[in-house]
Amino acid sequence: MRRHRLTAGVLVVIALGLLCTAGVAVGQPGIDTQQTTTLTQELDCGFPLTVEDNTGETVEIDEEPQEIVTLLPSVAQQIWEMDAEEKVTGMPVREWTAYLEGSQNKTHVLEFDESVGLSVPNTEAIVDLDPDIVLAPNEVPEDAVTELREAGQTVYYYERPSELDGLTDIINRTGQLIGECGAATGVVEEMTGTIELVESAVADEDEPRVFYDSGFGTTVTEGSLQHELLTTAGLENVAAEFDSLQFDPEEVVAADPEWVIASEGGQLSEFQGYNQTTALQEDRIVRVDPNLFSQRGPRYADVIENLAETFHPTALEMARNNATDGSADDGDDGSMDGGTDNSTDNGTESPMNNGTESPMNNGTESPMDNGEDSADDNGTGLTVVAAVLALSALLTVARLRRR
Repeated sequence: MRRHRLTAGVLVVIALGLLCTAGVAVGQPGIDTQQTTTLTQELDCGFPLTVEDNTGETVEIDEEPQEIVTLLPSVAQQIWEMDAEEKVTGMPVREWTAYLEGSQNKTHVLEFDESVGLSVPNTEAIVDLDPDIVLAPNEVPEDAVTELREAGQTVYYYERPSELDGLTDIINRTGQLIGECGAATGVVEEMTGTIELVESAVADEDEPRVFYDSGFGTTVTEGSLQHELLTTAGLENVAAEFDSLQFDPEEVVAADPEWVIASEGGQLSEFQGYNQTTALQEDRIVRVDPNLFSQRGPRYADVIENLAETFHPTALEMARNNATDGSADDGDDGSMDGGTDNSTDNGTESPMNNGTESPMNNGTESPMDNGEDSADDNGTGLTVVAAVLALSALLTVARLRRR
């Protein structure tokens, strides 16, 4: 995984090397290393390749793909981490993928559909590219996948991961589909090593009570990858048991979070009593990069480590030292400042100030962007939870129409 160091001023990619947790016990749920390794060994990494996707469709790939279209940023991120971006000819090219170096040179494959108020796959543009395979994450409406197949495209439609183990499966699957199994294994091992290190560090730590605020009246609840991201970093998600992503303001006030986690550059939700919570009374707001928080890719590990660095700096530094002393060389020089200077006890507005190579304020993992070029007008655009709500409604309507 490419390393862009994360310091108190910048959130970028952090990697601790391959399985840097040798000799460190992991006592929390998160990444199942044995399961991940077994899956990798079971994958058929040769061509021709025949696999079944999430729609039950049999997808046949005769030769290793040399030209790939991905319909959402998450899979693009995976491919970039495999150093296989030269194979990508088409992808979403907007502020939410600007952090992927060279992405601006790819063909934009979405178009704004005024009838639904969303960006959707541009079938004509994709057909003109004539890719060897189109990679469609589950957030893409199934009708769009059907349309592409009817236009003669080979499309693989992913399952939707709800756990980190499922995400590693997705990354390995992407590697299999594009002929990069070895690279995918390396990415998964590095991601797994980072997450396991954090798990070992925070296992016995008190869990600060946090509330994720998308800025649009939505949050993350139990059963989502973002919820597991928070808990893996040693935090208690006060919205875990909320009935829906669209939260009841009274529940938030009653939960009285100690910290609010929000998007970098974004707004906070506004509702009665919010300003009286401990988090806002003490100005305890931690900012995360909305792209890395929402896009289901290997850089989830970086967000997890960054959160642990922010909330549990001493424990994380000790775990790093133990891992280094133990025999696992993390491939870095331990120059992350030990995390001690990144403590959040001063209530700073943005102890994670995690801008990437270029500021990205949309972060939505769906192809929705409120008209594409105007998506960033308010400084954040749609975050993933708002996008999920809208997409879920869209998919429900689409399914009902087919009945």
